[in-house]
Amino acid sequence: MATSTNSVARPFEHMLPASERLIELGVRFGVTLLVGLLVRQLLFLLVARVEHWIRSLGHQSDHSRQRAETIGQTLRNLATVMVGAAVILHSLAIFGWDVRPLLAGAGILGVALGFGAQTLVRDVIAGMFIIFEDQFGIGDLVEVNGRIASVEELTVRSATLRDFNGYLLFVPNGEMKVVVNRSRGWNRIAVDLPAAVDAGVRSGQSDLDRPQAVSPD
Repeated sequence: MATSTNSVARPFEHMLPASERLIELGVRFGVTLLVGLLVRQLLFLLVARVEHWIRSLGHQSDHSRQRAETIGQTLRNLATVMVGAAVILHSLAIFGWDVRPLLAGAGILGVALGFGAQTLVRDVIAGMFIIFEDQFGIGDLVEVNGRIASVEELTVRSATLRDFNGYLLFVPNGEMKVVVNRSRGWNRIAVDLPAAVDAGVRSGQSDLDRPQAVSPD
């Protein structure tokens, strides 16, 4: 009977180390993923502090809130990409992949593709200047390439705009040569007011004051 029991159990002996190894890999991958999510959340909290600081500098004005939202969105996207890349590389190392040749190959590939990615680099550099120079932000009404639209999203690569017809426009930052921001500063508006030929100066002045009383802005 003992011999029979040993013969039945013997085929499963080689499976125990493999199953333990699989459990170990699963636990390490889970810990890596959990740490990545935790780091991402901590970075998001730091970005929230930066947003609050920007709003406080602008005394909670509409412009400061738009600027804080634009910069915060960009920093959150950057944090997500960086943490995601770190988690992927560490996970590959956990499962036995040697990431050093991968990193070296990525560097060589990056140099090779650099000549073909000049447009992407141009868009990213232009986006960084747009964001940090505060040329326009989320919620602003802008005129880009002859199209008037509001800014719904702004990243370091492109801007997402919505025109008056409700259409979404995706414009690479490097393609925006001249941008008219209609939400900043003052604007000049020409208004034609009918007046009688024999109207006096006071009557004409009252006609000019009437629209101002309706819309002081």
